[in-house]
Amino acid sequence: MRWRSLGLLVLVLAVLAVAYYALETKSTLSGPDANRLFQAEEKDVEKISITRGEELLVLKREGDGWRLIEPVQATADGSEVTPLLHTLLETREERRIEETPGNLADYGLERPSLRLSVTLKGGKTLPALLLGDLNPNGRSVYAKRPDQPAVFLATVIVRLRADRKPDDFRDKTLLALEPNQVTQVELAGKGQSISLSHAEGKGWEISKPIKARADAAVIGQLLWKIKDARVTAFVGSGPDAKRRYGLERPDLIVELKDAGGVKRLLLKKAADPRVVYAMAEPGEGVVTIDPAFLDSVPNGPDALKQRTPPASSSP
Repeated sequence: MRWRSLGLLVLVLAVLAVAYYALETKSTLSGPDANRLFQAEEKDVEKISITRGEELLVLKREGDGWRLIEPVQATADGSEVTPLLHTLLETREERRIEETPGNLADYGLERPSLRLSVTLKGGKTLPALLLGDLNPNGRSVYAKRPDQPAVFLATVIVRLRADRKPDDFRDKTLLALEPNQVTQVELAGKGQSISLSHAEGKGWEISKPIKARADAAVIGQLLWKIKDARVTAFVGSGPDAKRRYGLERPDLIVELKDAGGVKRLLLKKAADPRVVYAMAEPGEGVVTIDPAFLDSVPNGPDALKQRTPPASSSP
C-alpha cells in the first residue's frame, strides 16, 4: 500500500508540473513579446528584405557589418541598418482593427506601400508584414499579414525606418583609412606632383618636387579631412563610369599608402561649381562630394613645408 501511495503521489506531482509549465508558457506567449511581429533576436537575423512597389531592397549581414545586395551591390551603413533591425524586432501589434475587412483599400492594403520580411541564419524566413496607410492621428500605420485577413495597427516608426531609398542605406564613407597608419602621400594635380613620406623618428618629409621637412599638423589635417569626407550622392557605376564623369583625367589624384596597401582618390570639378565628382580605388563607383573638400587640399609644396619658428632675440 505504501508503494502504491508513493507512486500515486509522484503521478499527481508530475501532472501538476506539466499543468504549471503549460500555464507559464501560455502566460509568456500572451505577454508583451507575443505581440512582436518578428519573433527573433538581432544576432540571429541574416537578411532584411523591403519591397516597395516593384523595387526590391535587400540587406545582408556580412561579418560584423551589413551589405546592400539588391538593387545594387554596396557596403551598407551600419548606423542606418541597426536602427531599422531594432525597430523591426520591437514592432508589435498595437490594436486589432478588423478581423475580416470588407475593403482593404480603406487601409491602403489592397496595394501595400511596403512588404517587409526577415530571414534568419539557416535560411528560415519569418512571416512577412504588409504596411498600408497611416491612421488618422498619424502615429500608427495599418498593417496585416499576407496570408491572414485581419488588419491591425503598428507603430509608424517601422514605416519611417523602412520606407527609404537604397542610397539611404549605403555607407557614405568616401575613403576608409586610419590617418595615423598612413606612411606615404602623393598629390598629383594642381600644377605639380608632390610626394611625402613618414619615417619613424623622422616625421613627415617632402621628397618631391623639393626636399624639405613637412608640417605634420597640415598633413594630419589633410588625412583627417579625407577620413571624415562623406558622399553627398551616388551618381554612376560600371566599367565606363570613370570616363563618363571625366575621371580618366582628374583634376587631382590623392594616393595614400599604409600597411594594407595603396588607396587612390580621383577628384574632378563638374561644370556646375557646386559639384565635385570623386572615385575611390578600390571603391564602388562615382560619387559627388562637398566642393569645399577639393579647395581645402594644400596647393603646392610651400603649403606643406614645416614652418620655421622665429629666432629668439637676445636680451
